[in-house]
Amino acid sequence: MSLNPMKTTSLILLTAVFAFASACGQGVINLPPMPVTNGITGTLAGSTVRADLDYGPALAPENSLSPLAALNLVNGNARFGLVTVPGYGLGVPVEVQIRAWDNSSGLFADWAQAQPAWQAGLIIAGKSILVDAITGSLSPPPGVPIFPGFTITQVPEPSSAALGLLAVGLWSARRAKARHHS
Repeated sequence: MSLNPMKTTSLILLTAVFAFASACGQGVINLPPMPVTNGITGTLAGSTVRADLDYGPALAPENSLSPLAALNLVNGNARFGLVTVPGYGLGVPVEVQIRAWDNSSGLFADWAQAQPAWQAGLIIAGKSILVDAITGSLSPPPGVPIFPGFTITQVPEPSSAALGLLAVGLWSARRAKARHHS
């Protein structure tokens, strides 16, 4: 059975049009360069610092975000630019966060590998605040989410609540010990 060349060409063109329309229907976010400071030196982080852009549905908890893109810093900045957000159409709210770590050892290709090393105090790392973004189209570019820069440090800083709970726990233990010895 031979195919009609005209029908084959039409089928190829139709497939290309649907593929293009599908790609254009995906939402994108436009991220400005975000400065990352080295907390030890106080200067912009170097090019051995790797950054992940992570995303999820609006109001998603931080630990549920998925990796979207990764890069090494350029002149101390995470420069993601326009990024396609798979599975999200135009005008859909998404939660995004940038996570960065020193990868001068070459051992930590992504945040899943870097985070335990950071928490163990082996590397400097950090993360931006969670930012709400609305997906847009490639033309015109969508609005730019506001990402303040952030600092990568040796050990994650404990939250005020964690410090408060630690203090209450120590106070309770000391009080219980004093009662036991009375």
